[in-house]
Amino acid sequence: MSQLAEHVRELAGTIGPRPATTDAEAQAADYIERVLKARGLEVERQEFDAPRKDALAFAAEHALSIVAAVLVRWAPWASMLLGVAAAVLLWLDLDLRRGLARFLPKGPSQNVIARHVPKARRGERPRKVVIVAHYDTGFATLDATPSFVKRAGAIRALTLGATALVPLAALLAALKVAGGSEIVWYVSLVLGAVLLLPLAVRLHALIAPPVDGGNDNASGVAAMLGVMERIVPEPDAATIMAMDTAPIRRTPEAAEEADVVIDDALLEYTPVSPEPEPFGGFGEVDWDDARIPVEPATGQAVLDLDAATEDESAPSPVQPETAAHKRRRLFGKRGEEGERAHRVSDWLGLSGGFDPRQEGKKIKSWDRLELEDEDEDDDFGFRGGTAGADPFAAEEAARIRRKVTAGVDRALAEKEVWFVATGAKEPGVWGMRAFLDAYGSDLRDALIINLDSVGVGSLAWLEHEGDARTYHGDRRLASIFKRVVRERNLPVKPRSAAVGVTDATIALSRRFRALTLMAFDINGRVAKRHTLGDTADIVTDDALVTVVDFVSEVVREL
Repeated sequence: MSQLAEHVRELAGTIGPRPATTDAEAQAADYIERVLKARGLEVERQEFDAPRKDALAFAAEHALSIVAAVLVRWAPWASMLLGVAAAVLLWLDLDLRRGLARFLPKGPSQNVIARHVPKARRGERPRKVVIVAHYDTGFATLDATPSFVKRAGAIRALTLGATALVPLAALLAALKVAGGSEIVWYVSLVLGAVLLLPLAVRLHALIAPPVDGGNDNASGVAAMLGVMERIVPEPDAATIMAMDTAPIRRTPEAAEEADVVIDDALLEYTPVSPEPEPFGGFGEVDWDDARIPVEPATGQAVLDLDAATEDESAPSPVQPETAAHKRRRLFGKRGEEGERAHRVSDWLGLSGGFDPRQEGKKIKSWDRLELEDEDEDDDFGFRGGTAGADPFAAEEAARIRRKVTAGVDRALAEKEVWFVATGAKEPGVWGMRAFLDAYGSDLRDALIINLDSVGVGSLAWLEHEGDARTYHGDRRLASIFKRVVRERNLPVKPRSAAVGVTDATIALSRRFRALTLMAFDINGRVAKRHTLGDTADIVTDDALVTVVDFVSEVVREL
């Protein structure tokens, strides 16, 4: 079993259904957090409150519209006010602006956020990319049946139209237009009957069982973690140990209480020296004789390079507390001390006339330390010094460089990538709202890629999405998608489909640059979405690998 499939199996199989604000959702967040931390990333757990279901709010809004339609004959003005209120609240909830949904009972949910921030050079601003996938699951509702999904667009249009026409019919009845209130009343009853279907769907959602969510959306989380493993270099054992365990300096009393001190032993604590340790593996270098102490209180040393390079007769700083201590020059040749210091300069590959200030002026910037001209390249590949004539030192330095950079794709690793697993998406994208509320100002120039239900079928990006209003996907990001598809010959294409709202919808409504990746089966539907058949077994490795490959190439091209 691949690692991608293992993520799906853990979320949809071991943990199972993960409705918003439940303990199972929190367990899924724990699992995602462990995977991100194992890669060496610092993880933030953003907590917020959200309802478990939003069906009750929609059911109440449909019921208000139906009541308004019935009251048209006897209380047209009251019917009009009630119908307007129901229409406005429905619009706000469908457009993710919180109508009645804000008054629903809420529980705790959370986002899991990790950032891969590369070391930027001076003046550089790495491109920011946000990869989002929700990990909570929905319920097996009536609107997920194939017959309903096939007619989802028409049903949504009828629902919105009937809701908007009920207050208009009430107004006509109040003004005694079109033959009086009785005829208008019959029309309003027809409008109310149309709303019985969405009301029944919402009421059924209140008692519908939760689904395992293998495709929707353990697949999206698995793909996000797969992209993370492509982008973030794997940490070594020392890094992981440093993250998990910090060094602790214990007192003598604590050591005695822990019974780790031999009887009659005397513990003596010495201050931690700020001085650098000698390099290991490059021979023995007597740094103490090359170091010139000037601060007896701290034991640190200061080298006056200006005095050493410009004026050889200038006295070097001395150690005040020892009057008999001889003054030494950094590159002088005074007896045995001068010969030892001279050996240090030879090992560093510096001639007697080396002027660090002049060499620094030639380099001008740290960005120019790495040479482009191979003829000027030294054994390290940098201007910052060589290992001299010591072949072992040069070989060891080259080996260290190869070990550090091996397996690191710089085109990927040098991008600032946010990995965001959102909770409480199903009841109204509450997790993405909380994320943008907290970090929206930092991500105004970021590109947001949302992974939702990508585990079965052909991968595509949504050209538009939304319920009450249609939001078009970011054109610049879409152009990058098209270029990657063309150059890498990947099986991904744009698609127009009525899929409702996603985490990208709220981002687009707030004018962020976002697109959603989603997979569709041969019938043009999201496979098993919100059905009891949405298990871990239906997700395929090929589909997940395609997503990881595609998103990785997109990040590379940014």
